[in-house]
Amino acid sequence: MKINVSTFGEVDGEIVNAFTLSNDSGMSVTLLNYGGIIKELYFPNAKGELINCVQDFDTLQGYIDDLSYRGAIVGRYANRIGHGTFTLNGQQYTLDKNGGEHNLHGGYAGFHKKLWQASTQEFTDSASVTFTLSSPDGEGGFPGNINVEACYTLNQFNELSLVIKATTDKETPLSFTQHAYFTLSNHEKVGSTLLYINAEKVTDADSTLLPTGALVDVADTPFDFTSFTKIEERAEQDKSHSLFDKVGGYDHNYVLQAATENGPQATVKATDTGITMELYTSLPGLQFYTGSLQKDEQLGALCLEPQYFPDSPNKPSFPNCFVKPGETYEETIRYKFSAE
Repeated sequence: MKINVSTFGEVDGEIVNAFTLSNDSGMSVTLLNYGGIIKELYFPNAKGELINCVQDFDTLQGYIDDLSYRGAIVGRYANRIGHGTFTLNGQQYTLDKNGGEHNLHGGYAGFHKKLWQASTQEFTDSASVTFTLSSPDGEGGFPGNINVEACYTLNQFNELSLVIKATTDKETPLSFTQHAYFTLSNHEKVGSTLLYINAEKVTDADSTLLPTGALVDVADTPFDFTSFTKIEERAEQDKSHSLFDKVGGYDHNYVLQAATENGPQATVKATDTGITMELYTSLPGLQFYTGSLQKDEQLGALCLEPQYFPDSPNKPSFPNCFVKPGETYEETIRYKFSAE
């Protein structure tokens, strides 16, 4: 397999490159070393026509100006940390409040706006781009000098994987995610798209979308995607839920079940194109985001963001997100595409 490298633009006097990985089945992925972004992801539909399965911008300036984290690697901490603060080992840390009352997606110094270093590897059955980045102690208010390595790999089996590793010299919370806006369908909205999520609970949240610490059963609510269901069918069902009504759509963290043997944690299928995407991850949570289905804010795409739970640094009952010196954060996200 081969990787094509081209210049996509320039930021702060530095060149931004686009890395296009292609396999023999017609699948290709274009990655940017700005933000570790998935810019394009082409896959042939049931008729063999190439469909770009993610939303993208034509120019680098579009990504520089973007406020939606489109296609980027998010860090140091994906999602919200309540009131921009947490306490660790008796010390209180104050973070950016860039998401209303809360810290969101790592704050103003988020990794989605950084230029990563890149290296490539080509093999017979796969091709990889590895992005690396260092973040100094105190950046955004977080403790620890951290070194991050994010390796994207496309193989001949139509699988795109992302393995993120990180180390630190001070104990610190870490949670990275991939924030692609998926568009498997040709429809303007995602309502007709079929979705399955292997989760029986979501984390409860207040009006600012900060978790309360409680969990909500998805059964008989708009959050129930334990079997393949059209998104609009679930969103518009007669029996709603106050947690859903706060958003008017989906922006909620699902508590993933332990993965079954060879089973995905989520699956998306577009009935018009026949394209299916299975998502596999080692992370405990999955943020499902559509924007508002009831307003013009609907983005015509969906996000499935594997992550540690929002506000885990302040919620001891949630899965442990803290990494200590001598430990390595290592988590995997994998997307498998097919069409019929």
